[in-house]
Amino acid sequence: MGPLTTIRHNPQMTELSKAENRKDAIVDAVAAIVLSVAALLTSWASFQSALWDGEQAANYTRAGTARVQASLLATENGQSEAVDLVLFTQWLNAYAAKDRRLQDFYHERFRPEFRRAFDTWRDQQPLHNGQAAHSPFVMKEYAPALAQKAAAADKRADALFDEGQRCNDVSDAYVAATVILALALFLAGIGQSFDRRHLTAALTLLAGLACVFGLIQLISLPTLSLG
Repeated sequence: MGPLTTIRHNPQMTELSKAENRKDAIVDAVAAIVLSVAALLTSWASFQSALWDGEQAANYTRAGTARVQASLLATENGQSEAVDLVLFTQWLNAYAAKDRRLQDFYHERFRPEFRRAFDTWRDQQPLHNGQAAHSPFVMKEYAPALAQKAAAADKRADALFDEGQRCNDVSDAYVAATVILALALFLAGIGQSFDRRHLTAALTLLAGLACVFGLIQLISLPTLSLG
């Protein structure tokens, strides 16, 4: 009874016990806050990662569609240019045979895009002008619309693919933030299982730092919304 009575009425021991209880309460409160915030941020990061994955897939699909369209336009343009080449070759044969009527026949069947370049080339008198273009096909006037549409579709496909890559990078960044926040959850949770106060406080502090770092990562990333 004597020693117990002494401890019960020792002011220093009482104050020390109260201080330790306050520290334990603070550590527990900080751990609870870290766990709550980290869990909320982890859910948000996972949600954003899923949205960016969907955006990535959509952009890749659109890029593939644009690439197919560019290929079809390029094929159609190649067929049109082949027709231009055949008719031009036949015109040259008629010109070499000095058959004016046949020359006019082929000239009338030139496509408008080629006829414009051909007339400009012929006006240069290539047989007598060494500075003339070698053929109508290298003239700036020869600019098939299908070739331009194919190039535009191909450029659009490249842009959509690059956007898909950017979405993939953003999604990966959200996954990285999720890992950091999972570390915060792990440290804050396991810290509560130790009886040693200093170890619990140290793990809770590390968890808080990991949570703050994860939050900074999330703030720096772009966001998407449903719809």
